[in-house]
Amino acid sequence: MPSVGSHMQQYGQGPSCFDRVKLGFGIGFAVGISAGALFGTFASLRMGLRGREFLGQVGKTMMQSGGTFGVFMSIGTGIRC
Repeated sequence: MPSVGSHMQQYGQGPSCFDRVKLGFGIGFAVGISAGALFGTFASLRMGLRGREFLGQVGKTMMQSGGTFGVFMSIGTGIRC
């Protein structure tokens, strides 16, 4: 029995390269956000931050790691296209 992926590729119905790059960025961003939440929380607690400073530092770390990992995942996906 053929898989769904091979059936889609046979008739040219698969996602475009740009769609794959966008998906790679989205997945990388989600993974980076979760890693940034963990690392940012521990780093902020070690610095002794509380309240708004704590949330600001954790949010900043989440966005930085999410963006960085998303870019690298989209580049890797683009190379594979």
